[in-house]
Amino acid sequence: MPDTWRNALSRYWYPVNLRTYHRAREFPGFFEHVIQGDRESTISFEDHFRERAPVSIAAYLEVAYWKLYSQPPRRQKGTDRIADAMSQRSIQPQRIWQEIGSFVANPSMTGLEDIRRLIGITSPVLALALTFPALAAPQELPMVDRQVAEWVTNNHVAHNKGRQYSLLPFNMRGTSLQDNDFRSYLHWVLWCRETAQVLSGLTGVGWRPRDVEMAVFTAQRSGMPLDVLP
Repeated sequence: MPDTWRNALSRYWYPVNLRTYHRAREFPGFFEHVIQGDRESTISFEDHFRERAPVSIAAYLEVAYWKLYSQPPRRQKGTDRIADAMSQRSIQPQRIWQEIGSFVANPSMTGLEDIRRLIGITSPVLALALTFPALAAPQELPMVDRQVAEWVTNNHVAHNKGRQYSLLPFNMRGTSLQDNDFRSYLHWVLWCRETAQVLSGLTGVGWRPRDVEMAVFTAQRSGMPLDVLP
């Protein structure tokens, strides 16, 4: 039964060439990685972020570019806006890291707003801002995006069976997830944590909430089935 989940996770693929950021030279020691995009190389990027984020603003810019990479029209200008916003306000990396830690400990709208304010995200969107705590604590938090939201909305009835924590469909009133989807995000977090525990027990291999999200992302994007777990 967990084979479909293992298969989806093994086929996760999100390649990113950080070197293509047009202002990469402004940030020595950063924007040097070509991420192959499988689980192992992505975990390496997560590790890199956690190591550098408490002491360098550039670590956050790398994550922004990584997240926006699948949107070529937005990835350069979107990263530029964040870089300029943080530079103009002299935002310190340890301050952002502190707010991310607070959010990981207690996910809330107030915490999300604090992260967006420090990063320089001015619109009420979820996906980019919530990427930072997910990469900071993949053992606790999954990412969220339109692929995940569509899978949840289409599959929540079947995959809520037998679960203590249930999925809640996303509103998806527009091209991006917004504040009115935050409650669904909280349900998604709890469901991923529980599902990670179930998969760890079934497979004998440790699953993280972030791994559950990777499998769902891959399944939705590739049209792969995921079995309902006991």
